[in-house]
Amino acid sequence: MNAINLTDGDLTHRAEIVQLLNMAIAQEWKFAFIKQNRKLLTTHDVRLVSVSVQDASFCVESEELGEMLANGTTSLMFRGQSGGLSVMFKSPVAESSGSAAKSSTLHNFVLPYKITCTQLRKTARVQLDEIGDVPATLFLTNGAMYEGFCLDISTTGAKFRVDENLKKELRNPQVVDACKITLPGDLVLQTGIQLIDLMAEDEMNISFLRCQFSHMRSKDEQALEAFIDETLQKQS
Repeated sequence: MNAINLTDGDLTHRAEIVQLLNMAIAQEWKFAFIKQNRKLLTTHDVRLVSVSVQDASFCVESEELGEMLANGTTSLMFRGQSGGLSVMFKSPVAESSGSAAKSSTLHNFVLPYKITCTQLRKTARVQLDEIGDVPATLFLTNGAMYEGFCLDISTTGAKFRVDENLKKELRNPQVVDACKITLPGDLVLQTGIQLIDLMAEDEMNISFLRCQFSHMRSKDEQALEAFIDETLQKQS
């Protein structure tokens, strides 16, 4: 399974849609459904619980959905967010969410045919390879570690280079767990990451990974913002 490219655009392949939803569950993305009351649109939080490839459906938990579904709602628009990335899709109610929906907090929906991905903000990005080698360590959920370099960084993510072909090791993008980046000025950044794009060069035995930060501590966010502002001022 290859890493999905979560840049602006649409995901339409079933495997990528399932992969994104599973990633959202693992990373505990914030999700909500959108309800229209006359001309007013409101959002209501839901928890993405599971994805079933066999039934081509996904399950959400919500105390507010039961009455809506029992009253005849046949489809809903969902929105999810993680860091600077927003996703939106529309899904019909699955047949399994029938008359018992009103008394349940778990509700099933058909997998969407399309998920629209949008970068919420265009953040300033520092090209670290112009400064010099910036060491980085990538940590996987199985305990493996890979040494490499951070090539560029923003407040929402970074690009890494590892001098190994990691296509096989990272065939499941969810195994990428965290990183440690030693920035100039003895600033050490440690945070969770999720892999959103992988380019592996077979002949050169090298891998480039685009990752999005997750679960970053507020202290580290502030330190990173200050580093980026200071570096851009020096480069201007």
